[in-house]
Amino acid sequence: MKESVYRKLVSIIHDYRTWIDVLDADRESTFSVRKGGELHPVRCRVLYLVAKVPNSVYSKGHVLSIPEYKLDSAVRSLKRNPDFRLRYQSETLLYTDVEDIVRIASNHFIKLELEP
Repeated sequence: MKESVYRKLVSIIHDYRTWIDVLDADRESTFSVRKGGELHPVRCRVLYLVAKVPNSVYSKGHVLSIPEYKLDSAVRSLKRNPDFRLRYQSETLLYTDVEDIVRIASNHFIKLELEP
């Protein structure tokens, strides 16, 4: 993911947050990714989110993590939409785009519920 788009995504989550905020966006970790039937180690950034207030099954202080490669995968799937592709290329993501990226990257477990 382009650095500027990643920073924009982090900024939108922080600026429009309701129950969840960005805890850390720069820490890296190593993950195993299956490719061609084999596991390969991948080192990438991880977006850490923290629940600021209780929501659904997440208690206050609960930390959720999303590896950048999952965010990239979500962006690739959303780029099939021409409107999203244009906003991504011009780096003018909407808060709804960010919600969709995080929802898809988290396998539909995290719904940010951002408010403008």
